[in-house]
Amino acid sequence: MFFRVKKIGGRGYLQVVENKRLGATVEQRVIASLGRLDHLIESGKLAALVASGAKLVGRKLVDVSPES
Repeated sequence: MFFRVKKIGGRGYLQVVENKRLGATVEQRVIASLGRLDHLIESGKLAALVASGAKLVGRKLVDVSPES
């Protein structure tokens, strides 16, 4: 599974997508649509989602955001 930004009408929407191999072809299936990317970033929900996922897999995150 992975995240994908789907462009629709000039806006980006964040999706969780799964790849599945069927013979010689690969199909993608949208598991969840999480909403508009700009809204998720502005509200801090995207950062919270990534931090939560990192906790589940036992990894630490490094803050790479530019300093203000």
